[in-house]
Amino acid sequence: MSKTSSAVEVVEMNSKQKMKIAGMDAPIFFGVVVVLLIGIYMEILPQNLASGLIVSMVLGILLMWIGDQIPVFNTFGGGPILCILIPALFLYWGILPESMGTLTDSFYNEIGFSDFAVTGIIVGSILSMDRKMLMKIGIRFFVPLLGAVVSALVIGGLVGQLVGFGFKDTIFYVVGPIMGGGMAAGAVPMSEIFAESGGGTPGEVLAKIAPAVMVGNMICILAAGALNGLGKRKNRSKNFSGDGEMLRVKNGNENADAKDKKESAFPFSMNNLIIGIIIATTIFVFGKIVADLIPMFHSYVWIILGAAALKMFNVLPAYIEKGAEDWYTLITKAWVPAILVAISAGMIDFESVIEIVTDPSYISLTIMTVIIAVLAAGFLGLVVGFYFVESAIGAGLGMADMGGSGDVAVLSAAERMGLMPFLQISSRIGGAIMLVILSFLAPFLM
Repeated sequence: MSKTSSAVEVVEMNSKQKMKIAGMDAPIFFGVVVVLLIGIYMEILPQNLASGLIVSMVLGILLMWIGDQIPVFNTFGGGPILCILIPALFLYWGILPESMGTLTDSFYNEIGFSDFAVTGIIVGSILSMDRKMLMKIGIRFFVPLLGAVVSALVIGGLVGQLVGFGFKDTIFYVVGPIMGGGMAAGAVPMSEIFAESGGGTPGEVLAKIAPAVMVGNMICILAAGALNGLGKRKNRSKNFSGDGEMLRVKNGNENADAKDKKESAFPFSMNNLIIGIIIATTIFVFGKIVADLIPMFHSYVWIILGAAALKMFNVLPAYIEKGAEDWYTLITKAWVPAILVAISAGMIDFESVIEIVTDPSYISLTIMTVIIAVLAAGFLGLVVGFYFVESAIGAGLGMADMGGSGDVAVLSAAERMGLMPFLQISSRIGGAIMLVILSFLAPFLM
């Protein structure tokens, strides 16, 4: 089950299972849904923060719950996929009124929820990583990670040119989104970066890149299962699979121990959330200031670099980092579903999505991008002393899947949950690196 779906839980009470959604008894939650749907269909909801947040949040949690109840589909990131697919599809079919699309678009873009939530995700994900673990794995892990990125960009772009899709379009609309760290922290800021460089409006760009993220995530999960199966073969090479070990298997445990110590020293509290909001939004302002002084890069790039510098140089005390982490956790649990619904209903033109995904070249390039990432990360991992399967999963699929929920789904299919710290590095740091690369290339190629 994905991280974002942790708002949905089933608890046992008096020897009977009582379903809870978002912490509420299911009948009460469904009552909330009915009230909101009545308001949506009556088209009486004002275009403000309250309406936009509650509609996006509740529908997002509902779709996340539905997706996670469907067998097999739930292992492919079912909840997030429904959140990004259903609202746009229902608007396209006319099941939902057009006013809902206007409401969510206004809430997400004009009111500024996008900057507020996405900044919290970026800053919290970076500051919550264990610094000692990052220093221990050092540059070695970044060899297969960067190798996967460069190989996918160069080979993917060249193949895209050969099949008629175009070198530029392949990089920006297929390879970049797949290797960009997921939807909320990858595709969303990516769409704004591309739009600022003349690629269209953020909504138009997102309609082009969202399918790559979703399809790529499904392919990643299939690839993880295949690698797991190959790793179990008796006649495999001794360097092919480490059965969950990469180079230092204890790193994952050390990271968990460090996190447990931090959580025991600074347990979750309202004060932590206040600190997290202040730190994340301050770094957001820093990014805006630097982007105004050095407009070569989008402000998100400076936000990433600012947060990374604070982490690497150990500038902030542990309680500040814990505050950013708790704020990030709240967003991923409660607001990522809202983000995906708002993006889907307010920014994605489903007719354009259909036109894209029915293009055989597009689907072929999507599959090829994941395969290139897996092979490049696997073979370069062998060079620096990793097992092929673990390196391919950690650095290759960790880059290509749908961020946090994709990491969980991939590792579940691969039966290697101990690799989570490595996939987190790939999704967070690797995704940030991809944003920086594309931000540099966009002004010249778009």
